[in-house]
Amino acid sequence: MSVRSILFGSVEDAGDPGGAEPEYFRDLNLDQVAGAVAEAAGSPDVAPYFHRPLHDPAQVVHRQRIFRDLEDPAVLAVAERFTASMARTRTRLDALARRKHPPQADRWFLEIVLDHTAAVEGLGEGLDAAGVASPGLRTLRDDIAALASSAPFNELREGAARLRDRLGEVRYDLLLRGDQVSVAAHDEDGRFDYAERVLARFERFRQQPPRAAPVDRAPVYGLDAVEAGVLDLVVELFPRLFADLAAFRETHRDFVSADVVRADRELRFCLGYASFLAPVREAGLPTCYPAVSSTGKELLALDVYDLALAARPAGRAGRVVTNDLRLDGDERVLVVSGPNQGGKTTLARTFGQLHHLAALGCPVPGREVRIHLPDRIFTHFGRREAVGGLASKLEEELLRLREILERATPRSVIVLNETFSSTTFGDARLLSESVLDAIVRLDAPCLWVSFVHELSLLSPTAVSMVSTVADDDRTTRTYKVVRRAADGRAHALALAERHGLTGAQITERMRA
Repeated sequence: MSVRSILFGSVEDAGDPGGAEPEYFRDLNLDQVAGAVAEAAGSPDVAPYFHRPLHDPAQVVHRQRIFRDLEDPAVLAVAERFTASMARTRTRLDALARRKHPPQADRWFLEIVLDHTAAVEGLGEGLDAAGVASPGLRTLRDDIAALASSAPFNELREGAARLRDRLGEVRYDLLLRGDQVSVAAHDEDGRFDYAERVLARFERFRQQPPRAAPVDRAPVYGLDAVEAGVLDLVVELFPRLFADLAAFRETHRDFVSADVVRADRELRFCLGYASFLAPVREAGLPTCYPAVSSTGKELLALDVYDLALAARPAGRAGRVVTNDLRLDGDERVLVVSGPNQGGKTTLARTFGQLHHLAALGCPVPGREVRIHLPDRIFTHFGRREAVGGLASKLEEELLRLREILERATPRSVIVLNETFSSTTFGDARLLSESVLDAIVRLDAPCLWVSFVHELSLLSPTAVSMVSTVADDDRTTRTYKVVRRAADGRAHALALAERHGLTGAQITERMRA
């Protein structure tokens, strides 16, 4: 009985959760987001889901509905209970693999099986009781219910329960003579059972012990030498029972279905992302479910921000500045200019993050987002030159840009950050104009952080955005990036004035 993927819609589509980390991940700080989600999920095996963006708007909406369902506390509790039980199963099986005493391991195997089968049944029943609305979780509910009622599953559960009951009926007498321990069949007549008479004699001296608080202890899997020896003697008394126990463990060694393992991993991906977002939301930052399109290339993104930055404790403690992005009609290129350290690179990362997270079907950082669903994302951020490298920084930039333009399609998204900063302004402008012309002909959405602010004037598809400074102090960055014509000021004079480095200030100090 198969359990279909909740994230991809079928077993066939699920496949590998994701391949290698995309090339643009580190440029956009998405590696930090994926790592934090994996940590919140309690396992690195969910990170690869971040490597596999979707390209079909219907699949994106399918995922979004799952995330919406998990915002219901009742649904969330069911999912968390199941993933916790699966984590417990993994931990117990790992511990069991290290046990050296087969009869003891066989006995604990029963408890692990019974706990797991109860968790699987509880998942189906819990999702049904919670009234899930998303097709993904309703499919999971139905598939789990079918699995729990299937003959192999019932054979597993009932077989474990029967063996546990048979073990519960085992009775034997432990005989101590000096330092010798032996085991015998239980004395039904009680001829050698002095315990009852001893307890009766001393009953009048008994004092009520203080009531201790209950302690929730994990099962103890180890046996000392005496306990192991006693168990070996018990096995000799009940050879058939323990042979059946060993056979059950061997037969059902791989009792955890691969489909159930995948369902657990997919749920942990969703739960991990929700847990990762929780402190960001608690800090008052907005998140939303974006409207996506594979045809239209317009962009509306209100109150958006760099999620990796906002998720850091320092970022949440400070003031995270939100910005608006917009591409209307035939507009394709956002040219971002302005003073250094003004939030331009952060905005570039935000632009790229929005496209990737939207393609995962996840909530995105922003109040309202309508966005293009890309086939690929390409980034060009500055890299340190390798010491002794044969190629200059400019040559390396040109090679990377050529590769991007050769591989990109009209459905791709391009993010460029501070290109051609290693050459003269004249050369940078000439090269930037050529690259802009290629992007415009490609008709791909792009955000380009550039000190060549004139780029925004070279095509009707290009739009200027400028990082701003405080009205009363041009050295103070607001980190707001607004849609307006570039003024071309680098604010160097204002910075020099603040630090006493203008020509007049230096001359005055020399005269003093």
